Amino acid sequence: MQTTLDCLVCFMRQALSAARLSCSSESLQRRVVEEAGRLLSRVDFARTPPENAVALYRMIAELTGRPDPFADLKRQSNDFALGLRDQVRGRIETADDPLLAAVRFAICANIIDYAAQHEFDAARTMAGCSKQDFVLDEYGAFRAAVSPGRRPQVLYLADNCGEIVFDGLLVRELQRLGCRVTLAVRGRAIINDATMEDARYCGLTDICSVIGNGTDCPGTPLADCSPEFLEYFRAADMIISKGMGNYETLSDVRAPIFFLFTVKCSPVARHIRRSKGGPAEQLEGRGEMVLIRQEL
Repeated sequence: MQTTLDCLVCFMRQALSAARLSCSSESLQRRVVEEAGRLLSRVDFARTPPENAVALYRMIAELTGRPDPFADLKRQSNDFALGLRDQVRGRIETADDPLLAAVRFAICANIIDYAAQHEFDAARTMAGCSKQDFVLDEYGAFRAAVSPGRRPQVLYLADNCGEIVFDGLLVRELQRLGCRVTLAVRGRAIINDATMEDARYCGLTDICSVIGNGTDCPGTPLADCSPEFLEYFRAADMIISKGMGNYETLSDVRAPIFFLFTVKCSPVARHIRRSKGGPAEQLEGRGEMVLIRQEL
């Protein structure tokens, strides 16, 4: 998915937000915004939005001296999710279809995103998760791909902090069905995306193999990923891709991918409408839940 003019507006908003988190000096915040404007005037529209975001966040880190301005918010998100984990696990275990319930909670938790266009109430969203339908629903194909007896090698691409706790509950359900799961996180800190440190903090390293993808991009641009990650990607029988950033960077890649996320901006909604049509016409980018199988 290529960068659009709407993305530039989002980048500027992100720059100001990150600057305010990084420092209290209004003059330095202004300098960050001014530098962001200069950087965005040269943006490569052929690249994906997450790839273009890398230079923006590196510039902010260099100017402010804060390589991880979202650190406190990330810890808050993880603690919030850990506080709900036992309750959500109970709802999954007692559901008529535990796998579907785990998928639903994992997608719903994708709303915890500090780079998205909208404001959100994570607690209210998670509480109403079971009542929200998927706008695009290819769960049948997802279920078939992990049916007992297949024992697929699954590469699970994580996205945000907090959300990663509920990814862990879905990983457990996949393992109960015989799946061999490897979880991939970001190689270095970027926005509120989960890294190896977050995977350890939230207990994911205790339940499955966890690797970094080798990048500080808020997505999965294969050309920039580590050789180790690419080996796992190519060997996977099934790839579960969480979040918009992973969708934006992998939407044109032909691989056995299932995209699980909430649609939080209009450019992504438009991209899905063009590629899927039909039910996708309902997408507006206001937090709709989707489960999409990549066309091979």
